Amino acid sequence: MVQKAILLTAASLCAFGALAAEQFPSRPIRMVISNGPGSAGDILGRIAFMRAADALGQQIVVDNRPGAGGTIGVEIVARAAPDGYTLLATSFATHSVAPHTYKSVPYHPVNDFAPISLFAVTQAGLCVNAALPVKSTRELIDLARARPGKLLMASAGVGSTSHLAGFMFATAAGIDTTHVPYKGGGPSAAAIGSGEANWTLGPLAAYFPHWKAGRARCVAVSGEKRSAIFPELPTIGETVAGFKFLGWNGVMAPRGTPRAIIARINSAFVGALQAEGTRKLYAAQGEEPAWSTPEAYARLIREDYERYGKVVRQAGLRVD
Repeated sequence: MVQKAILLTAASLCAFGALAAEQFPSRPIRMVISNGPGSAGDILGRIAFMRAADALGQQIVVDNRPGAGGTIGVEIVARAAPDGYTLLATSFATHSVAPHTYKSVPYHPVNDFAPISLFAVTQAGLCVNAALPVKSTRELIDLARARPGKLLMASAGVGSTSHLAGFMFATAAGIDTTHVPYKGGGPSAAAIGSGEANWTLGPLAAYFPHWKAGRARCVAVSGEKRSAIFPELPTIGETVAGFKFLGWNGVMAPRGTPRAIIARINSAFVGALQAEGTRKLYAAQGEEPAWSTPEAYARLIREDYERYGKVVRQAGLRVD
């Protein structure tokens, strides 16, 4: 009788989940972005959210909550009701880097979330202020070696993607520069554009507007192969053998969100990201859309959490 009762309960839960998915969403969805306005996650995310909202039939309301390496926004969603109405748009930095650079974070990057889909896998761009006499990776390395400790490396904050990528590049290239953390990708990109900082290695989408306006210059990309959008840019690995770095942005829900609702949101995002219109809007930002199943995204999070935890520990990157 007990076993039969358990089976009936499981069947009831499945039926409830299916019914919830059919009715979902019945009101606007709050999308907490762990990055600030002007960051790659904000720029690319808004494109995906707009088109996914059309598929879901409800508005997606953006709520930027940057700060503390993105962990403020992540905590909000980790503690939210698992009903699909509060989602997180976040990045590699909050789940692969911040948990290792901070003494503690108020969430577990793997256990506290239900991954939904990626919306971008980004090559970082090696970008400099336009006034810097640098037009290649080699010229940046030579200038940094000629001025040890003098060049300023901007990042979106301690523990951010651009912090780790920049540190990895400086180490691989054997250069000594000074790290200047900003409060988000937007301020970091603005610092490069204004000349307040000299160089960075961050998501191309954040620096592309400054590059297009002539305030910055991007000289290389960080992936294993050249960007399909900017094939004229060499990879850093063509100068610094073996170097590669990729970041990602994705959408997730609080742990315990019904699988049927996760599947519903995933379907809306995948359809939106595969649309030709989305591809064109991403290309205008220097990027390509990416998508995944919830399972593949969960696997990526687990793997990067382990992989970059080792890098952070080896580098001794810690937040005071």
